[in-house]
Amino acid sequence: MYHFILAEKIELPVGSLISFVINQHSRLENINIKQSALNFDAQGDILRWIHPVKKPARMELLRTRHKIIGGIRKWFDQQNFIETETPLLVSAPSPEAQFYPIKTDKGYLITSPEFQMKRLLVGGFNKIYQLTHCFRDAEKGHLHNPEFTMLEWYRTHQPLEKLMTDIEQIVVNLAVTVASDNLSIKIPSPPWPRESVSALFKKHLDIDLDGSETAEKLRTKAQQTGNEKLFVDFPDVSKLTESLAYEQTFFQLWNHIHAKFIESTPLFVYDWPLPLASLARQSAERPGFAERVELYVNSMELANGFAELTDPFEQRRRFEQDLKNRLSEGREAVPLDEKFLKSLEQGMPESSGMALGIDRLIMWLCAAENIQDVMCFSQEEV
Repeated sequence: MYHFILAEKIELPVGSLISFVINQHSRLENINIKQSALNFDAQGDILRWIHPVKKPARMELLRTRHKIIGGIRKWFDQQNFIETETPLLVSAPSPEAQFYPIKTDKGYLITSPEFQMKRLLVGGFNKIYQLTHCFRDAEKGHLHNPEFTMLEWYRTHQPLEKLMTDIEQIVVNLAVTVASDNLSIKIPSPPWPRESVSALFKKHLDIDLDGSETAEKLRTKAQQTGNEKLFVDFPDVSKLTESLAYEQTFFQLWNHIHAKFIESTPLFVYDWPLPLASLARQSAERPGFAERVELYVNSMELANGFAELTDPFEQRRRFEQDLKNRLSEGREAVPLDEKFLKSLEQGMPESSGMALGIDRLIMWLCAAENIQDVMCFSQEEV
């Protein structure tokens, strides 16, 4: 490699083409600078994926993404799963209050392929997975893009623990089989740590959760344990439904706990309060809690899974409560998926399902800091 020191300072416009001659003594004899006719916009596509100051370049991360997705498909094929393709455009989205579905003149873009995949379970499929794009509006930041890639899979007649093990095996397998210098994270050997929501509330807030709390009772417990400071500037929830008021009160406390996960890689958090799991069945061992698990990696929520609710009447009741929650917050109601509810009436087998964010998985494995770096295009780029 040659290093040259110029006798005088030269202004180099963006997009300059530089040519030079080196003699037999490795000395610079001539240098020629001319302006290219091309537009070398530093923010344009010509440098978007190979920007020299970014290490690794975005193009290299996208090459690794390709290998990771290929590795995921291979793992599921080896486990005798069937890959499914369900519609992106549906007549009824999830009514859960935390989602902002994107509406079109023909229906709604999916927030998850969940309802259609469960209808396949009713129809006799027992091991299915899907890699698909999902859409959730009003989600912004370095971990969010309104359009993102989801991996979702289901097993009939298997406990939720089995799908937690699936995640461990998938990630360990990727670490072994994907050839890329960008996979810079050392993957901990399974089993990964598992903690209940109640245990985390006790550990970090000294609050005993018993599953019977109302929003008011939960805030009272926070006051009694010296955590009232966490409710500074907390909005008035008196006009919300009780379940939505509980949800917002819970997450005011949960966000404090979540902030402690920065050094926890990875961590399964299980047994969530029942009001926070619209599609999960109630725990037989712990009434008031649902068989729901989330996987956290550093500060990211990476996966969310349920032991699935199969009771069509209870599912309808919960969906109707979700609609009341939306309305109490001044949000638009959405239609209920009657085809899904009718399918549950025909009998869905006991099942467990898991959804995992592919973009965030790649961020973790490649130590990327922004979701944009592992996508071909973010919303701001199209």
